[in-house]
Parts: sequence; C-alpha cells; structure tokens
Amino acid sequence: MGRRSVEYRGKNGRTYFIDEYYIQIFKDDQPEKSISSFTKIDCSALIKDTIYIGTPEGVYYLNASDELTYLDVTGSLEGNKIIQILPYKDQLLVITSLNGIYIVGNKEVKKLKSVADDFIDTNQLFCASIVHNKLALGSVQNGIFLFDPEHNNAAETFNLKNGLKNNTALCTFFDKDENLWLGLDKGLAYIDLNNPVRPLFSNESPIGSGYCSALYNNEFYFGTNQGAYKADRRGNYIQVKNGEGQIWSMLEFDNCLFCCGDNGILVITPDKTYKIPVRGAWEVQPLSSDKDKLIAGTYSGFTILKKEKGEWIFSHVISDFYHSTKGFMEDEVPNHFWVTDRGEIHKVEFNKELTEIKNIKKYDTDNLQIKPNTCYQKIENNLFIPAEDGIYTYSRITDNFSHYTQLETLLKGSQYYDYIHVDKYKNIWFVYDKKLYLLEYTRNGYTKPLYTWGMQNLLIEDYINISVVDTGTVIVSIDNGFARLDLNKQTSATPPAAFIRKLNISRTDSTISYNGLSPSPLSFKNNSIHIYFGCTNFTNQDGMMYIYQLKGVDTGWSMPTNRTWKEYTNLQEGTYTFKVKTLSPDGIPCEESAFLTFKVLPPWHRSAGAYLCYITLLFIALFIIYKKTLSKQKKLLVQKKEELELQKIQHAAEQKLKDQEIYTLQNENLQKELQYKTQELTGYILNVHQKNEILEELKKNVTSISKAIDEKKDPGVLKQKTTRLISLINSNIEHDKDFEIFKSNFDLIHQDFFKVLGQKYPQLSKNDKVLCAYLKMNLSTKEIAPFLNITVRGVEIMRYRLRKKMNLDREVNLSEFMQNLTP
Repeated sequence: MGRRSVEYRGKNGRTYFIDEYYIQIFKDDQPEKSISSFTKIDCSALIKDTIYIGTPEGVYYLNASDELTYLDVTGSLEGNKIIQILPYKDQLLVITSLNGIYIVGNKEVKKLKSVADDFIDTNQLFCASIVHNKLALGSVQNGIFLFDPEHNNAAETFNLKNGLKNNTALCTFFDKDENLWLGLDKGLAYIDLNNPVRPLFSNESPIGSGYCSALYNNEFYFGTNQGAYKADRRGNYIQVKNGEGQIWSMLEFDNCLFCCGDNGILVITPDKTYKIPVRGAWEVQPLSSDKDKLIAGTYSGFTILKKEKGEWIFSHVISDFYHSTKGFMEDEVPNHFWVTDRGEIHKVEFNKELTEIKNIKKYDTDNLQIKPNTCYQKIENNLFIPAEDGIYTYSRITDNFSHYTQLETLLKGSQYYDYIHVDKYKNIWFVYDKKLYLLEYTRNGYTKPLYTWGMQNLLIEDYINISVVDTGTVIVSIDNGFARLDLNKQTSATPPAAFIRKLNISRTDSTISYNGLSPSPLSFKNNSIHIYFGCTNFTNQDGMMYIYQLKGVDTGWSMPTNRTWKEYTNLQEGTYTFKVKTLSPDGIPCEESAFLTFKVLPPWHRSAGAYLCYITLLFIALFIIYKKTLSKQKKLLVQKKEELELQKIQHAAEQKLKDQEIYTLQNENLQKELQYKTQELTGYILNVHQKNEILEELKKNVTSISKAIDEKKDPGVLKQKTTRLISLINSNIEHDKDFEIFKSNFDLIHQDFFKVLGQKYPQLSKNDKVLCAYLKMNLSTKEIAPFLNITVRGVEIMRYRLRKKMNLDREVNLSEFMQNLTP
C-alpha cells in the first residue's frame, strides 16, 4: 500500500507529476522544471490551481515562483501522517491517518468533531474525498464511512456486511452524479448514492431470503427462511429466541409483534418472547367482532387465538374447513371471510362463537383464473383480487366479480400482476413483469405517474412483502435478504443514456472498437460481429431495458430487452450504423441514442481492386480479342490476298487457257482462213488455168475466124463468131482482178510477202512475182507451168531470168530462198 505518483493538470497548460520526493512540472507536454522536496511527500492536492503537499512536518504549498513554502499554521500537525488534503468552505480539510480530521484556516487549525469520531478511533484511515456535503473516509480495516461534516448526520458505513468485496479502501472518488467509486485492495467498487434502493446485506445474506419485516419498538425485525432476526444498533443481526424456522408474516398488534411461521407463532413483547404452538401459520389478523381474539390462517384452515392474563394463547381450531388460507381477508360483514385455495374463491361465514362454519359459498371462477397463493386487498372498501387477465373486484349488488377497470387504468391495464399491496398510506405497490412499481396516493388522489423500482430477479415470486416504516422508508423482502427504499430521494425518471462498450469479431472474438469509436473497415470474412453496450446505471444493470437497430439490416427498433449485446452474422458489404437506447421504467425510450458506424468491405472478388482487375482483364481480353481479331483479319486479308493471287494465277491460267483457246481458235480461224485463202489461191490458180484455157479457146476461135476469113465464109457467120469471141473476152477481162485478190491473200498468209518482195526487188514484173509466189508455195516447175500456161521449158527460162534480176547465185535454191524471205 505504498504511495504512487500523482498527476495534476493545472492552468496555462501546466501538468504536475508528484512522487515521494519530487515535483516534475511540464508545460504543453514539455519538461519545464523539477522541484526536489526536502521531506517525504505523503499526499498532495490541487486546490484552486495551487499545489498542496502533506508531509510529516505539516502542509506545504507551491508558490508563484514554484518554490515549496511551508504553511506555518499547520505546525501543530507535525508528526501526523496526512493522508488527504481537501477543500472545505474556503479552507482546507486535512485528514490524518490516526488522529482525526482538521480544519485549516488562515490563522488556526482546529479539530473537526463529528459522527465519524468513533469510526476514526477504531480504524486507520487511508483515503478520503469530498463533494458538497458528503465526506467519504476510506479505512484499512472497515471499508467506507460516509457522513455530512457540516450537519453531523446522514452517516452510513459500507463494508463487507453490506456489499463491498473488501474492507480495505485505497482511494475514493465522487463522480459528476455524486456517486462514489472505490479502489479496494481487491478490485473496483461503485456505490450508487443516489439510488433509492439500498441492499441491507452483501452478496450473500447472513440471515437467508427475506419474507417479511417490521419496525417494532424502534428496532427492526426480519423474517426469513431461516427464522426471525433483530438488527442491533451496530448493524449486526441476531436471531430472536425461539425464532427458528421459516417466518411468513409479521403483525404489530396490542403492543406485541406476532411472527407467523412454519414452527408456530412467535410473540415478541417489550418484556419477553414466547411461542404459540400453531404450526404452519401464514398470518394473523384482528377480528372486528372481538378485540381479544385473533384469527390465524394456516396451511389447513383457521385457528383462533385469545388473550388471557395479558398473554396471547391458542384457543381452538375452526372445524370443517381444511383449505390453505394464505392471503385471506375479513369481509365488511363480521365473521365473514374471503379465502382462495387452488384457484378457487370461497366466502366463508362462521357462527358467532367462531367455532364452526355456518355457510360456504364457492364462486364461479371459470372465467376468472386465480393463481395459487393470491392475496386479497382492499382500497377504499373495495375488495379486489389479481387474476391472470387483470384485476377483479367484488360487487355486492351482483354478488360476483368483474374487471376493476378503474384500478387497471391507474396501473398497467388488464394484465397479470404478480403482487398488489395497498399500504397504510394508501400507496399502491404492485409487481408487473417482475418489476416493482409504486403508485403514490396524494390529497388529490392517484395523480402522480407510476414509479418503477426495478429490482428484476431480486423479488421472490409468491412471497413478496412490502413493509412501510414511515413516509420515506420502505423495507422490501428479496431473495438476498432485504432492501431499503428511500422514498425521499429524488430520482430522474429519464433513464441514463446508453453507450457502446465494444465491437467484437465473432470469428476470432477479437475486439476492434472500444467506447463507440468507429473501427477500421472490416474485411468480408469478418462480417459476423458482436456489439456490446450498456448504461451508467451500475446498480440495476440487470433491470435496464434497451432497444436497438442496425440501419441497413433492421427495419425498425427491436423489442425491449435487458440483454446488453447483439450479434449480427453474414453482413453484406456496406456502411452500417448501430443505434441503442435505454428505456425508462414506463417503457419510454431515452431521447439520446448511442451509435457506432462501421463499414464491411466487399469480398476480394467484389472489391474495388478486384473490379479494377476485372476492368484491366477486360481491357486485356478486349485487347487480346482485338489483336486476335486484327490478326485474324490480317490472316483473312493475307488469305484473301493469297486467294486473290491464286485467283489471279487461276485467272491468268484461265486467261492463258482462254488465250490459248483463243489462240487455238484464232489459229483454227487462221487455218480456216488460210485454207480459205489457199482455196481462193487455188481458185485463182484454177482461174488462171481457166483463163489459159479460155485463151486457148480464144486462140481456137481466132484461128477459126481466120480460117473462115480465108475461106471467105458468110459474113454473118464471121460476125457471129466475132461476137462470140468478144463476149468471151469480156467475160474473162474481170478475171484480171483476181491477181490483186491473190496478192492480198498471199500477203495475209505469208506475212506481206509481195510487199517485202516489192520493197527488196522493185524491178520484178507481175509474172516474176507470181513465179516467186508459186516458189514460196513450194510448187515444182511442172506444177507451175500449167498455172502460167507455159511449158516447163518456159518456167525454167522464167526461173533463170528471175535469178538474174535478183542477183542470186546458181548454188542458191530458189524455192528455199523464197521460203526464207522475210521482212
């Protein structure tokens, strides 16, 4: 429990770190100076921007020049261990470890006398804190003592007996709501001083589960499942003599406290305690017809108690009725009682002597579902009883039960109520949905709104008890003993705002966000999360209700729940905002909501990078397709070109073939034409031969005419012969044109033979050229002679003459020369 360094943040950006012998000063997070203390520093405080330190010599303070200055007035404290220096009414409150509390003024030091003196005398103080009129003293041995130093009242002790986990308080702190935080030797503790609900015991009740309580002779008595107990002035609990066994109820009557239980009825008086042997007693009630008698409801019927010689004793059991009578109530008519048992409603009438049953009426409960252990209540003389579907009241006019709509409207409507109790101040206490509610009664009636005390999971079902001590204090039986309600404390009807504690990844259970800070984007594989939330109602965390929603997933707010976490699985990519609100006891949500915004990244195949890759791959694919298409087109073009070349070649071949065919046709035509020309030439030759024949015939005719003349024929005959001769000559004159035709055809066949012959040998005559043509045709001398109408000898003479004209040697073959004659 050694002292540790303390940090204070002052004005002008200065920060003070104080250790046992040094004060380190930083300004704007930069070291400014170090001050050494010549004595041990036991404690320190920053009050009105002045640093005070407590030492074994007294109190020092840091002046404007940053020098430690002794506070002379504290010389009387020398030798004390100062554990805390606190502000108090413009003065200093100096708390010592063993010698009490001192008020330090400008001129004097005086000891504070208070209700804490006994606590200080019996314990060693270790820490203290103050806020307004609350001073908390932390001890080593006995927890915390809280009191008002100005008025010396409202003292409370907090230790192991009433909730602390440890009795050693090392530090204390009041938060902004004036609730107390404690640093214990074993953990951290929180005391909600503003909470009107205060447990009377620690986590484990030393006296068992609470069933009933009562304030009798200014002392508290408690009935539990273990027996009857009484609290002494020091807060210790002792069992009442003969108070063993379960105690179900307590009733103060005739200056006695009747404690009904499993082992009988224990009667506590100011002078003594004794037991009435009535086993299994639920409760006792006074009788309107006889003040010296009490009626006790038991596990199996009714028992009458009577008072003799100033002491209550057993009188008799009422015969012929053996039902459990828990929660019975006397009717307005004397000796008439209402009883419920196993869901049935009975109205029992006793005789005047209360010795036997005079009449029993059972009411039809087919439409009225009554649970076991249900108790009757009265409000303004109206008898009512809670049922599963609401509250029912008895009508004397109809002698039946019907919905008590007026009361239902004041409470929670036609619902099931676990418990309803009207206290002596006409306040209505009820339990709905496991929560304790209060409807206060005022001069104007029931006008205030409902107030909820929460206490979920604390109350004992079917055994709830409300004991009103006074207008400001109520004792409630709970599973862990008892709780005290302070009705005078002003509590806010508005629930504390919610906050988001953390966000965890479900897959790895790793935390990625604290205190509502937006986390880094979540990868898609981490799209299942847990969100934890809560509120600053540390006392009744289990009773707090929340609503939440995740925008983007939930269509609206959730149903109210007391669960403080929510799981979402398989979230799609996107941005989400989780909101959570607390609910007031009446179910009204807090206006403010805590929220947390986070983002879930898409999976890798739907991420921006992936889409960029897709686009890149698409472009690459398009490029490849383009290149392939271009290559294909190029190949097609090459193929087309090759095809065209092939077509050209084929076309050329075809053209060549066609040309060959044409050439062949032309040759054929030429051959035909040559043949034709040859035929013409032959015809010409024949024509020449014919002419020669004609000339021979002319010669014969001329000879004939000559003979006729010599013979002196008749002139008519001569004339006839002469006319015939003339006609023959005329008919053959036109055949001279045949040479020109022959010449033209011969040149066409033999490449302008006559033209070349005329150019080279212009001295040749017509007959010479005809001879050359016959020689070109490779005709022999014998073949030529008839064409020229001369003898072979004449042809040879013409050949001789032709050779001379052409200056050819004798060795030259004239026919071959003509064959080879070209342009």
